[in-house]
Formats: sequence, structure tokens, C-alpha cells
Amino acid sequence: MEVTHTLAEKFVLSRVNSPFIVPLKFAFQSSEKLYLVLSFINGGELFYHLQQARRFPLVRAKFYICELLSAIETLHGLNIVYRDLKPENILLDYQGHIALCDFGLCKINMKLEQKTNTFCGTPEYLAPELLLGKGYTRVVDFWTLGVLLYEMLTSLPPFYDEDVNIMYKKILHDPLVFPNYLDSKTCSLIKGLLNRDPRKRLGYNGVSEIKNNPFFDDVDWNKLNSKGYIPPYKPPVKDNSDTSNISSEFTNEKPMDSVVDDYLSESVQKQFGGWTYVGSYSASNAYQNEFR
Repeated sequence: MEVTHTLAEKFVLSRVNSPFIVPLKFAFQSSEKLYLVLSFINGGELFYHLQQARRFPLVRAKFYICELLSAIETLHGLNIVYRDLKPENILLDYQGHIALCDFGLCKINMKLEQKTNTFCGTPEYLAPELLLGKGYTRVVDFWTLGVLLYEMLTSLPPFYDEDVNIMYKKILHDPLVFPNYLDSKTCSLIKGLLNRDPRKRLGYNGVSEIKNNPFFDDVDWNKLNSKGYIPPYKPPVKDNSDTSNISSEFTNEKPMDSVVDDYLSESVQKQFGGWTYVGSYSASNAYQNEFR
């Protein structure tokens, strides 16, 4: 399974071209190990910022959802299903734009209505059809998008419970309840994304179905994709090595090299042929120049 996840990560990162997905700079290997070199995104995890703020104002949550929707559109356009959308997998760059990361759970070569059965993801964000074990399509990504929007606006996922089994029952059966401060357009979008019937879920007919929802009426998608909108929040980043927006849980860890397996079969070794990759230099160079 680890081989599959590793290959999926490299496959996705080496093929996507999105302003809202963390760029892969290099991939190389030694006789014993594989390496992926990604851009250093130091604005912090969305999870960290949500913890600090507890919940976001609508304008901020909407900004992130728009950029995430663009990233998902890119992935789906390449027949890639993300399957693990959550605040921990969303980074902010120094300007405040999002950078989606961690593609190990992606399912590749998933055509429009094709189904898969692998049980994976994070409990709070799992779609009903995944829990039921009857197979699921790419629209699981739209369910998680709805969960994430709800969480950003209210501080918790809609069906959250500390007991995972109870939470699964809530995901399958409980009514969706909104706080009274959310407007009708926002509630309508979330209801559409959290439709338990995947064939009736908003986005079943493609990402454009979501983009055409009234919630996004004032969004110029071309402007968004060129990063033309000023982010509503800019992380306090002093320079390109500033780690103040990264949780001390990680910055206090002692750097350690990964453990090497005593033996890898020849068949496993062959799966990593063509691993070497050299990406665009310009994006990282621009990031470095920002602080000179």
C-alpha cells in the first residue's frame, strides 16, 4: 500500500499545473531511498489558522473554497480524485493563497462515473456512500468540500462527534443544522454539496455546476486563477525561512531520516523506474525574490 501511495503522490505532483497546488521541484533517488523536493510553503496549515481564529468570516472562507474548487477542478480534469480534503492538507503561502498538498490517497485514472471501493480518508469528512461500502465516484470530493466550508464557518464539521461510530451514524442519518448567522445562499450551497445521494449532489454533472451556483455569482474565475484577488488574510511571514506560522508540534521535532527496509524485492524496485523529475524553477525563484 505504501508503494501505491508513494507512486500516486509523485504521479499527481509531476502532472498537475495549478496555482493552488504545492509545486514539485525535484524528484530523485539514492540506492536505498526516494526523495521528493517540494516548494517550502511557510504561511502555515489552514488547520493551524482555523484553530487560532476558531471560525472564519464568510469572505475568508469563501476565498479559500474558491481556490480549493479550482484545485479540485484541475485534479478532476486529469481524472484524479483527491479523497482526503481537510484543513491539515491545505497550506497558506506567504501572500495568503492556498496550496493543496499530500496526494498519497489520490485515486488516479478515475473517469467521470467510474467507481472505486477503497475505504480511506479522515472520519469527519467521509462521504455517506464511502461509509456504506457500495462504491463511490469523484463526487466524494464535493462532499468533503461542503464539510470543510461548514467547518470554516462554524468551527466544527457538521456531523462531528468524539465517538467515531456515532459520528458515522450522524453522517448517514442526522439532519443538517445551520447556525442562524449563515445566509441563505451559503446554506443552499452547503446543502447541495452535502446531499447524501451522490447522483443528486451538487457537482455530479461537473465542477461547472458548482461554479454556477448563486454563491459564486460575484467570482471572476479567470481572475481567481491568475491570483488576481487579494487574499482576505495574509500570514505574518517575515522572510522565506520564517516558521512562526507552523505549529511548534512540528518545528520542535528532531529531524530524522526515514528508516530503510532491509530488503526490497526486484518487482518493487522496478515500480520506481523513471522516478527522477525536474520541475519549473521560476515559481520557487519568484518566492525567494519576494524577500530580497
